[in-house]
Amino acid sequence: MSSHSPALGETLLALPEPWVKAWREAAPKAPPKAPADIHQRLSQAHSNAREQALAGEEIFRVVVALQDSVVHELLPSALSSFTSALHSPPPDAAAASDDSAFEGGGSASTQTHAGAGAERTIADSDDLECVAALRAQAVSLVAAGDIGGAITVLCALLDWPSVRDDALLGLAICAVRLDRHDDALALALDYLKRGGTHPRAHCIVGVCHLRKGDKRAAQNHLARAARAARTDPAFRDELRAAQRLLIVLNFGH
Repeated sequence: MSSHSPALGETLLALPEPWVKAWREAAPKAPPKAPADIHQRLSQAHSNAREQALAGEEIFRVVVALQDSVVHELLPSALSSFTSALHSPPPDAAAASDDSAFEGGGSASTQTHAGAGAERTIADSDDLECVAALRAQAVSLVAAGDIGGAITVLCALLDWPSVRDDALLGLAICAVRLDRHDDALALALDYLKRGGTHPRAHCIVGVCHLRKGDKRAAQNHLARAARAARTDPAFRDELRAAQRLLIVLNFGH
């Protein structure tokens, strides 16, 4: 399903390693809710996303279109796989952590859902465990190359505004893997607009602009990625990718 973009490299086409570690460690040891409740929660999350898209929320329109393009017939199997995974968590999974384990790389959103009546939070234990389980499943699906399934799970995470930033960047990574660069560009830019700071987002925006032939915009975002990545050794892969592409832009023929 994917023809990996050589511009970013394999490492940047996976979820960020700190996320992978934290999300796996926070995975609940036991299913957070009964399977029927999990199916209902995921279905409701996707229904909310479609309501937002129909209400004119541009980023939800992008997400729904991305999901429809690759997982139109995969939701039942993805839900089944997710439920099965909840009953068989990774052997190294730790108990669900406190609220701090669920803070994303960017700022929390304060938007409400169209027609939902109130902002969704992860203040109660059921939501904490459900978000932890969804994140752990997203990690497993991306690692397994099941990008359609990962999109399904990450789309559901958009239902919690306080973790929406991570979901947007994860969806942008998935979109790049599917060579849907217009979608990846919109998702990564929305992540940055909301205050997200991960340099991977600037790398994605830069590559997408490069694919569209806008070298000046590509150079701008790749330079910003390199500057941000220099501040933390954890971003060495982003730094290398950005520097490599900048060299190509500046000195390539």
